[in-house]
Amino acid sequence: MRMITQQFAQWCETASSRRRAEVISYLALSLIEGDLPKDQRDKALAILTFALDDPSPLVRMAMAEALSSSDRAPRHLVRSLADDIEEIAVLVASLSPVLTDADLIDIVVEGGAGPQAAVAGRPLLSGPVSAALAETAGGDACSVLLANEGARIGPDSHRRLAERHGMDGAVRALHLQRSDLPSDVRQTLLLHLGQALGATPLVRNCLGEKRTQGVVLAACERSTALLADAVEPGEMAGLVDHLRQSGQLTTAFLIRIVCNGNIDLFAASLSALSGLPGRRVRAIVVDGREAAFDALMARSGLSAAAGIFLRTAVQIWKQAVTQRAAFDLDAIAAEVMARLVQIFGDRRDEAGFAAVIALLGRLEREQMRGPARQPAENRAAA
Repeated sequence: MRMITQQFAQWCETASSRRRAEVISYLALSLIEGDLPKDQRDKALAILTFALDDPSPLVRMAMAEALSSSDRAPRHLVRSLADDIEEIAVLVASLSPVLTDADLIDIVVEGGAGPQAAVAGRPLLSGPVSAALAETAGGDACSVLLANEGARIGPDSHRRLAERHGMDGAVRALHLQRSDLPSDVRQTLLLHLGQALGATPLVRNCLGEKRTQGVVLAACERSTALLADAVEPGEMAGLVDHLRQSGQLTTAFLIRIVCNGNIDLFAASLSALSGLPGRRVRAIVVDGREAAFDALMARSGLSAAAGIFLRTAVQIWKQAVTQRAAFDLDAIAAEVMARLVQIFGDRRDEAGFAAVIALLGRLEREQMRGPARQPAENRAAA
């Protein structure tokens, strides 16, 4: 074989790059498509291996074009071409069926933006390769990954993508369209969206920094409450744990979800805050006995004023739901808020109640403005 490669090397000294590319393409196609005898196959393989070091990209590209789509291509040739200049590496990384997951992960870790995007666009991409992209790839490659319906992206990879690229509007938009997106990651992306909107000069100049923070916080709370309504039971604990760890299980948030009738999320939140089993917490919430409920509030770190308010809100919801065969959830939510104002409105001067009543007033205004806002929100979502 050494003599064969020496002869080929001597020929290469006088042959043009175009002629060398033609010969290499012919040998590569013969190797994968023809039924060559073993000795000729060995000779062709030796020449192709030698040609990996050809100084002309035209020659190496000719080899890549011949081998990239074949499952019979020698793996060492394909793997070497995947480490070549970007144009050649992209072709091989996007198409070759002989590259293993380990090869693809190496390309992602060691390659540039082009090869990373090529790997991200491969059909039926495995979880480990997606994880490597989520951990190391730039925004362009991660956009390709998220747009790839055949890519298997695990929950941890989704979380890493949100951490690294959640503030990138283009990546975030694609991320929110994924059907396999865990609820806690979706909520994180909603927070990033709120932060991005709040950081725009137009919003800050119109509302002022302090007002902007309040508007963004309220919008994120509303979005999270709506998200929780659609969460599968199996995902509820994960969403609540995420909210707790990120400091979002505030009194304001709990009041919001109770007033809107999301008792499942409320009970799950109290379980996370108190450390008590979910079944026990739910029994206390549903039963509504004052002593047990107040003890649960104290264990959850909530004020006495908030506890009285929350217990009353749960009781009003129970009464409203049990008394009506058919009901409008939005109408009941508005009724709950109005009755709470009626019950606690004269307690503004007591410790803790002024803030709760102020929050309730804001929630009531949001509830009343909801139908008017819907067309604009639909246009913004589009």
